[in-house]
Amino acid sequence: MKKTKSTIAFGDFQTPLPLAKQVVNFIDKKSLNFEVIIEPNCGLGNFVKAILSTNKNYKKIIGWDINKDYIKFLKQDTSKYSQVKIDRQDFFSLNWDLLNCQLQKPSLFIGNPPWVTNTELAKLNSKNTPDKSNFYHYQGLDAITGKSNFDISESMLIKILIFISGGKSAMAFLIKTSVARKLYAYICKNELAISEVSIHKIDAWKYFQVNVSACLFFAQGNSCHIKNLLCPVYNSLNETIPNHNIGFINQKLIANITMYKKLIDIDQGCEFKWRSGIKHDCNKVMEFELREGNLKNGFDDLVNLENTYIYPMYKSSDIAKNTLILPRKYLLVTQKKIGDNTANISILAPKTWIYLQKYAYLLDSRKSSIYKSAPQFAIFGVGEYTFKPFKIAISGLYKNLHFTKVGCFNNKPIVLDDTCYMLSFDYEYQADFVLSLLSSEITQNFLKSLVFEDNKRFITASLLNRINLKAIALHLGKEKEYNECFKKEKIVQYSLF
Repeated sequence: MKKTKSTIAFGDFQTPLPLAKQVVNFIDKKSLNFEVIIEPNCGLGNFVKAILSTNKNYKKIIGWDINKDYIKFLKQDTSKYSQVKIDRQDFFSLNWDLLNCQLQKPSLFIGNPPWVTNTELAKLNSKNTPDKSNFYHYQGLDAITGKSNFDISESMLIKILIFISGGKSAMAFLIKTSVARKLYAYICKNELAISEVSIHKIDAWKYFQVNVSACLFFAQGNSCHIKNLLCPVYNSLNETIPNHNIGFINQKLIANITMYKKLIDIDQGCEFKWRSGIKHDCNKVMEFELREGNLKNGFDDLVNLENTYIYPMYKSSDIAKNTLILPRKYLLVTQKKIGDNTANISILAPKTWIYLQKYAYLLDSRKSSIYKSAPQFAIFGVGEYTFKPFKIAISGLYKNLHFTKVGCFNNKPIVLDDTCYMLSFDYEYQADFVLSLLSSEITQNFLKSLVFEDNKRFITASLLNRINLKAIALHLGKEKEYNECFKKEKIVQYSLF
């Protein structure tokens, strides 16, 4: 399906009739008694048509959509069915109290809501949006750096979840798998009265020509909240045995609850703090390759700079490899810690200062708000840890759990870009020991129990900061080695929960 501006504005990925029939067949097999079927975003009406093709005698089939052309088409197409009622309706202005009074009977909400985020809609100046707020109430950097972005379907389906909670109604929607997990988490966090929830994977490329993990999300209301409600994940709509169960413990989603419970003692916070690498947002200016003894920037210009602020660098692609090569990149590091006065560069390295001034128009126009009140030419993700001689690093971009040791090159510590995460050490024996712990099968299984493979960021700092190294050492029978390795270190234990 071609992704036009109109398609994006309405999250408009029409459900093929064969898939709609599969979903309806899936619901029929559950032998649930619904008198009313509601499709909140009916579009061209393939779910309505799939429902009409069954032998079920529903009292009322309701279709809503904001697109007047779709409504006109579907009204004509279903005019001979007295039980079908098609109306133009803006979901975000729906009166849920009135709807509750009108329905009374157990109802099924079904369909395929918009596959689009509020940020994408904002770029298009679309009005097809819910109330524009920080949806999950993130604060500080989390809000600034994008965690407050959400799929429009989240907002819609949470309203439906709240509506069916405590009753006998249910919902079945085709959505991104990442959204389905957020809905399950919302049920658990808010103790909604839901008796059953499940995820059934579908082939989004086959049906919608989009490369995203997608599923049918099903949930049914209940008279009371169920503690420790699990969310089984099935590989298809036809599977009857789940591949695994997602859980929710300590306000966190667990990717594989069975595996996690065997290693839950590891989930008590890391003794050290995992950090991300250096963020600068201007690759062509700040990153270099070495050509015949000279530095070449992203504009293919050879530059002659002092060595004072130039450091060898690894990027995610380097870290993700099993064997590191010599650094192929170098980075201009303008600060030793956040807030450092960069004007000192003009005295300590005048050539570097002239170079920065030449490209000030690019560095000063970096869009991220973190640079607004910072010194000119500032960077982020820098501190004492950046310049430690030994690091254990992992890529945040690649779909693997490979940890590697990073040292120095030409008597300078190798720095990392901001798509990498690291622990920093003064002594190589400490880095070696930690690498042995993190590379163990115990750690790999623990991380696999937490990681959702379809996440954009496979690995995050918050995930890594859950790993307790001493607990891993205990599992491996290396408690004595652990104590010996860190006996001179003042390790501050902290809990993330």
